[in-house]
Amino acid sequence: MIYEKEKRYIIPFGDVPTDRAEMPEISVDERRGNFTEVETGFPEEMAVKEAKRCLSCRRCLGCALCWAECKPEAIDFSIPDQELALDFDVVVVAAGQDNSFHPLSAKLGYGQYPDVIVDLQFERMLSPTGPTKGMVLSPLDGRIPASVALVQGHPEDDESQILSSLVFGVNAAVIALHNTQDLDVTLVSPICPMFKENYLSSAENIPGLTIIPGSPVSVEKSDKAQPLTLTYSYNSEESRQAFDLIVVLTKPKISREMASLNKKLQKK
Repeated sequence: MIYEKEKRYIIPFGDVPTDRAEMPEISVDERRGNFTEVETGFPEEMAVKEAKRCLSCRRCLGCALCWAECKPEAIDFSIPDQELALDFDVVVVAAGQDNSFHPLSAKLGYGQYPDVIVDLQFERMLSPTGPTKGMVLSPLDGRIPASVALVQGHPEDDESQILSSLVFGVNAAVIALHNTQDLDVTLVSPICPMFKENYLSSAENIPGLTIIPGSPVSVEKSDKAQPLTLTYSYNSEESRQAFDLIVVLTKPKISREMASLNKKLQKK
């Protein structure tokens, strides 16, 4: 741990996967006799690559902002590493940010369009402690969307998965409608018998929420400035509707790392 200045620490890492990109600069001759900016900034391709590098390590960068902002002073960088043997009746293994889900159809546009996100991202967005403090904003341009679609990512799945997705979708819609004015939310998913029996009538009476008992087919976008076009099947017919933001409901799965950790804990 290297002390830089008051209230900041820099922690060096010897296993950084990719070196930092070098900032382009004008030549020495071009600098003479003027006040031209020496650093020209990253080209778009290099800037994107550098941003991905910065976000890839998934660990503490040593900025010490947590320490500076922690009022109870619960964070102490001077504590040496140590192993503790503690006894517990139950151990809950939490995935944290390493949430995994089964692959989605490429036709739904996730990973292709920035304004197509998954339910885990939407849940984080709706949190009052999230990046947008609970406000629904488009990752594409930061604007408040007028219309949001929640679509079932695995419409052919079993009833338990469909039920949990539907319950999540309705709850997320309620929070989104409460946090964002003039928002319309549409939920597109097959309706399983249990949801229809216990929840559908109440969900259909939520102002601002429309439920379509269909299956999403594809998501397309002709231009960056245009809204997304969702194609879905309903009553054996395909329909198309435009949305500003689309949230795909996923099917969670246990990652290999979590499964390995679970086995280690069970052995002990």
